[in-house]
Amino acid sequence: MNNDTITYDVIIIGAGVAGCATAISLKNEAPHLNIAIIERASELKTEDPTSYRIGETLPPHASQQLQNLGIWKSFLKCNFINAYGTSAAWGSSELYHNEYIYSPYGYGWHLDRIVFDQFMIKETKKKGVFTYFETSVISSEKTSNYWHLQINTKKRQTAIKSSFVIDATGKKAAFSCLQKTFKIKEDQMVGIYRFYDISNQNENKSRLGNGTCVESDPYGWWYSATLPNKTLVIGYMTDTDIANEMQLKKTTVFNELLYNSCYTYSRARKTKKLSEPRVVAAHTQYLSSVVGNSWLAVGDAASSYDPISSLGIFKSLAMSQFAAYATLDDLKGNRSGLQKYQQIITNDYLGYQKKRQEYYNQESRFASSPFWKRRHTNINYN
Repeated sequence: MNNDTITYDVIIIGAGVAGCATAISLKNEAPHLNIAIIERASELKTEDPTSYRIGETLPPHASQQLQNLGIWKSFLKCNFINAYGTSAAWGSSELYHNEYIYSPYGYGWHLDRIVFDQFMIKETKKKGVFTYFETSVISSEKTSNYWHLQINTKKRQTAIKSSFVIDATGKKAAFSCLQKTFKIKEDQMVGIYRFYDISNQNENKSRLGNGTCVESDPYGWWYSATLPNKTLVIGYMTDTDIANEMQLKKTTVFNELLYNSCYTYSRARKTKKLSEPRVVAAHTQYLSSVVGNSWLAVGDAASSYDPISSLGIFKSLAMSQFAAYATLDDLKGNRSGLQKYQQIITNDYLGYQKKRQEYYNQESRFASSPFWKRRHTNINYN
């Protein structure tokens, strides 16, 4: 390595919620640390009207995590829409409501996901974390004291080194999969999403008004949520083979299936389409090991949950703090921190599995269909 190599204490690969939250947590505990985030995408532009991101609802108890990170007041200034509960037609054709009024944490939030992600990046910058945008890691090598990384930007190739590396690359788990660990997929779920403009819609036309709703059918289940800026997102969750067989990516097919729904279709009436159907991976997945020699995985890189859990963003916020503690222990030469972190991730995943099974078992009307049969028998299939 040449003398121009830039040295950091911690390198985080991925500038999503998990990566940013981990950087903030590290800085809260150890402000002296020199931390950099490497992100393949360009810096988010909130004013781009053609950009939409999935992951829109934050549950009430996320407020505690935001307070722990010290970004609660800044979050409130974003003025996201309050979420007062969820609705579901699940296990029955009747719609039932789960009101957050009974939650000790109050209400949740419907997010503009691009604005929220930009907010998280801004908070890391406030802490003095440097971010390399439009940059990829093209090679990595571990020596006795450092990870040596070659990174590639649009302009040039640069050598950097770090005492510790955190993989926050989402479901790809790109760095982790190069470190003798592997991804274990429990299913092949995908979400087919579409966004709608509801600025001209009278909220009273729908029985749901604002909020989140899920609705099951023989082939999977619908998800819909109202977002800031008078936007509605509708998604259909099913398995890859079912989506391919039904050709759900085709607009006409998606529209026909939506028309046959009850409550979800009522929200889409008299709206303007803002996007074409888009397929997003939504499978349950975990790593065989989320830690290694001076590295760990966080967020969806470590484990990703079924969207029915509504825990994606919350999990990233919560687990980032444990990831920070494990990283700090490792930097001090205490390897037990990584073992504790592995156990925390494992226990959380096992708890999620149990709750997911219980929830899917509540829907017995379509037990003979492939989608529901797979969930009721809890079979891994690939």
